[in-house]
Amino acid sequence: MEYQVTDNSTQFGWDTPHAKGVPHKYPSDGDDSMTTTVISLTKQLYPTGRAFYLPEKGTYEKVHKGLNVSQIRAVEDAKLIIDKNIPDNDNFLEEDASLLESKLGLFINPATTLENRKKAILRKMAYPSNIKARQHPLFIETQLRLAGFDVHIYENRFLEAGEYVYKTPANISAMSSIRTQHGGGTQHGGGTQHGSEGFAVIANSIETAESYNIGGDGNLWATFFISGPTIDVSASVPKEREKEFRELVLKLKPAHTVAYLFINFI
Repeated sequence: MEYQVTDNSTQFGWDTPHAKGVPHKYPSDGDDSMTTTVISLTKQLYPTGRAFYLPEKGTYEKVHKGLNVSQIRAVEDAKLIIDKNIPDNDNFLEEDASLLESKLGLFINPATTLENRKKAILRKMAYPSNIKARQHPLFIETQLRLAGFDVHIYENRFLEAGEYVYKTPANISAMSSIRTQHGGGTQHGGGTQHGSEGFAVIANSIETAESYNIGGDGNLWATFFISGPTIDVSASVPKEREKEFRELVLKLKPAHTVAYLFINFI
C-alpha cells in the first residue's frame, strides 16, 4: 500500500518512507495547531538574518509560543465578547438574549423563538435618535416588522371624492375581510376586552383588557390602524407575543395617539 502523506505526517513516523514528498517537520497536535500557525506567520515576517532564526523546539521559538498563547486567548475572548453582545451569530444564546433584553428595556419572553428575539434586539440597537421621522407610520411599521411582527400601519386619513376624511374602526370593519374576522361565530380568548366602540386598542397600557374612548369623532385625527397586508385584512400575531407587541407599539407611537387593532392573536 502506498504511503499517504497527511498534515500530521513527519519524518519520524513509523514506516515513513525517506523519499521525495516526505514532510520534514515536527509533530503537531490539535491543541497546538493555532500557535503553530501563528509561529509560522511570525517567521515569515522576520528578516532572513541569523539573528532572527527560529529553530524548531528552540528557546526563541518557545518564547514566541508562550506569547502566542496569550495573544490567541485574548483574540478568542474578544471574539466571544462581540458574539455575546451582537445577536448576529450562532454563539448568541438565549441567556445572552435575556441579558440584552434587560439592558435595553425590551419585553423578556423566553417562549419567543431565539430568532425573533435576535430581530427585536437588533431593531432596538439600530433605533435612531429622537427625530420627527420616528412619528411617520412607515417608520413604526418598519420597526414592528424588524421585530418579527407581520403587520402594517395605516394612517387614519383617507382620500375620498377629492378630500381627506377620517374613519372610525366601525367603518373599517364594515369591509368584508375584517367583518369575517370579528363576526360570524369568531370567538375570543377568556378575559379579552375591547376598547372604544368594541374594538381592541393600544393607548396607554400593554394589558389586553385596556379600554379607551377617544372622546368623539373629532379626535379621530389622533388614531391609526394596525392590520394586515391591506387594511381590510386582519393580521396575525402569536398569542405568546401579545404583550411584547403592545409594549413595542407603546414605545414607538406618539404618546397622544391611539392604535386600533385588527389583529388575531393566535
